[in-house]
Amino acid sequence: MVKNGVLLYAAHPTGAIDADTYFAYAERDLDLARAPLSGGVLLRTLFLSSDPYLRVRMCAPEARSFVPPFRLGEPVDNFGVAQVLRSEDPHLAPGDYVVGYLDFAEYSVYPGKDPHEFKIPLTKVQVLPGIPLSVYLGTLGMPGTTAFQGLTYFCADKLKTAEVMFVSGGAGPVGTFVIEYAKLLAPHVKIVASAGTSEKLRIMQSVGADVVFNYKEQDAVKVLQEQRPLDIFWDNTGGPQLDAALQNFRDEGLIISCGAISQNNLDEKTAVKHIGEFSRRSLTMRGILVYKGESAAVAPRFYDEVVPLVLQGKITSREHRYQGLQQAGKALADVHRGANTGKAVIVVAEE
Repeated sequence: MVKNGVLLYAAHPTGAIDADTYFAYAERDLDLARAPLSGGVLLRTLFLSSDPYLRVRMCAPEARSFVPPFRLGEPVDNFGVAQVLRSEDPHLAPGDYVVGYLDFAEYSVYPGKDPHEFKIPLTKVQVLPGIPLSVYLGTLGMPGTTAFQGLTYFCADKLKTAEVMFVSGGAGPVGTFVIEYAKLLAPHVKIVASAGTSEKLRIMQSVGADVVFNYKEQDAVKVLQEQRPLDIFWDNTGGPQLDAALQNFRDEGLIISCGAISQNNLDEKTAVKHIGEFSRRSLTMRGILVYKGESAAVAPRFYDEVVPLVLQGKITSREHRYQGLQQAGKALADVHRGANTGKAVIVVAEE
């Protein structure tokens, strides 16, 4: 019998995320030897991921979105890496490492008994020499897959003739992957990238961005005017930076809409005013959602094509680690105000 630490969803936010208000750490008794598995596995959690999209899940049950909302009083869940302790699944054995959608708990049974839970099947992963297993939450996880999916499916042909590409939120795990992988696919393309701190500007430069700027201190419209015309905009933020890009496109440009974190707490400053540029310049915008839609057709190629690049150091990783499940609420709040530098990873237990 152990005390199993869990992070519970405590309240629906109406504005900015505050860790102490919306999340609660608790401990529950768990019998590791006798907990019923019902054909599943008992997992020891190693790493959990904090991602901006989780803000969409912090809402009332009747809200409709691409992922179901968290339930009050129940554990938060998201992508995680774990080790199998006990198994009734013929495909998994004790000692295996897996990545999947896990409860924010030190130990959990997968799958849970609730048929309405949002679950992504566990995937067995290999230990890569010299690389922590947490890489499967960032570069080799959902952020990397998102970037690969969008670049490979939507941008590959456009990159052949493009001259300028703009990446907003370029220092995050999606943004850095986009910059590095785009440079591998099309070294001739000039990449302009934005972020909100000097440290993040250095990160973007280190992964190959040619021009970087701080969107909090510099006028994005003026910066992009100097680098125009844009051929591709990988948009991780929406809001004012999307508006700035719309004013500086070449005709028939391409926008990949990957996120709109600037609009999590809507106000007048996040409004996009230059929608008319879509018709004036014959622009195309493609929304991307990992593992879904037509672009998901390329996702099965991800590990085969990207793992070698990671091992060769051509695709790199940066992590902002939070030690212990007690820090998970802070990790979930930090990604919504840009307080993390690198992929936000919650370290629950050592490998």
